[in-house]
Formats: sequence, C-alpha cells, structure tokens
Amino acid sequence: MLVKRGKIDYWTFLVVLVLLGIGLVMVLSASQYFAQNKPYEDSFYFLKAQAKNAILGIVVMVLAMNINYQKYRKLVWPALIGAFLLMMLIALTSLGSSAKGAEQWLDLGFVRFQPSEIMKIALVLFLAKSLSERREMLSSFSKGFLPYLALIGVVCVAVALQDLGTAMVIAGTAFIMLYCSGTRPAHLMMLVGAGIAFFVFMVMLEPYRMNRLLGFMDPWSDPLGTGYQTIQSLLAIGSGGFTGVGLGAGGAKWLYLPERHTDFIFAVMAEETGLLGGAFLILLFMFFAWRGFNIAMKVQDSFGSLLAAGITIMISLQAFINIGIAVGALPVTGITLPFISYGGTSLVISLAAVGVLLNISRFAGMDR
Repeated sequence: MLVKRGKIDYWTFLVVLVLLGIGLVMVLSASQYFAQNKPYEDSFYFLKAQAKNAILGIVVMVLAMNINYQKYRKLVWPALIGAFLLMMLIALTSLGSSAKGAEQWLDLGFVRFQPSEIMKIALVLFLAKSLSERREMLSSFSKGFLPYLALIGVVCVAVALQDLGTAMVIAGTAFIMLYCSGTRPAHLMMLVGAGIAFFVFMVMLEPYRMNRLLGFMDPWSDPLGTGYQTIQSLLAIGSGGFTGVGLGAGGAKWLYLPERHTDFIFAVMAEETGLLGGAFLILLFMFFAWRGFNIAMKVQDSFGSLLAAGITIMISLQAFINIGIAVGALPVTGITLPFISYGGTSLVISLAAVGVLLNISRFAGMDR
C-alpha cells in the first residue's frame, strides 16, 4: 500500500535545477565561437535551442511529478514496443540520419530525435514492473534470469547499432537493477561475460569504434588522428589548474576540442572553472545519486523502489561514463553529460525521468 501522498523531495528538485543552470551557462561558453561562424552566424544559437529544450523538459518534468507513478504500469509494453518501432524506422527507412559515423537520429521533418534515449527509460519501466512481480523466479536460470538476459541482449544490440554509448548505459542500468532485485551472483557474472563479449564484437564491427579504442589505449601514438580528441580533452582539463582560466576564457572551444558543447563539455568546464568547478559538478551528481537511492529505499512498494533506483542509476551512470571519457579513463563513445551537454532528446528525457522520480518521492516518506 502507498503511504499518503506528500511533498516532492525538494533537494532532488533543487540539484537538478542547479545542474540545468550550469548546463545552460556552459553550453553558451563552449559553443559561442563555433556558433558565430557559418552556417549559424549567431553566438547564442545553441544557447537559444538548449533553453527551448530546457523549458520543454521542465514542463514535462512538472507534469510527470504530478502523475501517480503507478499509472506507468499500464504503459510498460506500449513504451517498450514503441521504442523498438522507432528504432526500426531508422534502420529500415530513409528517415534515419547519421552523425559522427553512427545513424542514431530519426528525422520526421518537424522534429528530430534519438529513439535510443526513449529506449533507456522504456527498459527501466519494463524492468521495474517485471522484476517487482517476478522476484521469486529470479533464482531460476531458465525461467527467471534467461528471459531477462535475452531481452537485455536484444535491446543492447538494437541500441548499439545506432549508439554504443547509450547501450553501455542501458546494460549497466539493467545489471544494477537485476542486482537490486536479488539475482544470483553467478547469473550476474554471466551477464558481465556476455556484456564484455558483446562490447568486443561491436567494437570490431565498426572501424571507427576500433579507432576510438586504439586512441584510448595509446592516444599519443596518433596525436592528430585516433588520439586527438582524448589528448585535446586532457589538455583542456590540465590547463584549468585548480581554479580555472576563467568562465568564457577557455581555449579548447576555439575549435581545438571536437564535440566541445556536447560529449566533451566537461573538459571545457574543467578548463574554465578548474579542479574546483569539476569537483563541484561531480559532487552534484553524487548528491543526486544519494537522494535518488534514498527515495528508492524509502518507498514502500517494490515497483516504485526499482523504478526510482533505475532512473537514478540511468542518469548517474551516464554522467560518470561521460566524465570518465573526458578524463581519459574510458574509451571515447558518443554520450552526453545529463543536464549539462547540448542535446534536446537527452535533456527532455532526463528531465521527464526526474519528474517520475519526484512523483515517487511523494510516497517515500522522506525526512525533510
């Protein structure tokens, strides 16, 4: 039974707004030089677009925080099937568009978005409902674990063909949700093994992914090729020192660092705000994760608990993968920094997910 509906967890709400504000400032700082040249010819082009995305995301978040999360039980299968169909449209029709070697965008003319971002939250919803209803069967390999392994595998393959970074987030989120549900350690190790084999296969399947991996292993062996992005990111971060070179005064955004306002925006922030700014951002994400898991532990029903945990993992894991890539600890994959990077689909989906998390917090009996 649900406890009496209360107030949202304002700490989670506040930290997300702070992250969103930082993101808008950094998108402007990282993109203004690039945006003032052709074809944009407007220093504020990306800021304006991101502000529109932020407004839409906040509206969706507010709506979601006022919808009882139990209603999402009925949307599990439509959401999962719908996400698959949208991804198939990219693969089977001319509506797909590519970026940086990966075809991951669905262009309907009036709107352009990434179905893989929708798949992330759709799978979290499905796992939360299914695992909360089938926990007692997880000890069985054939009847409990195997169906989840097959589903996660199919989803990860479908997503990885378009976006390997998002597939990594999905796999990691699913793994932790299975762990939280009481899946046997031996079965989880099988999932890890399958994940490693899958990652190796996907890297070998596409030459640009192999180049990224080689660039990660030894970026200085090809500083103007496979290692260029990692080296430029490290140079930007190192140039920031302890306090940074000053907001707006960074040099990486002068077209030295690729993807400066999207995947590598953390490097720009670290250069301009230094170790202090970078550490502060990491602490904000850690605080978000702590509040999210607090909600998950205190909500009374298993569906809400797993859904809160899944959303928290999904956003936090993506953040730390992105930062890990920027500091050279992980191979380069196309993945945004939640709430910070430029990108409409990622921002709107993340804020919508936070809205669901905040609604769950209404029933979690949080101490405030």
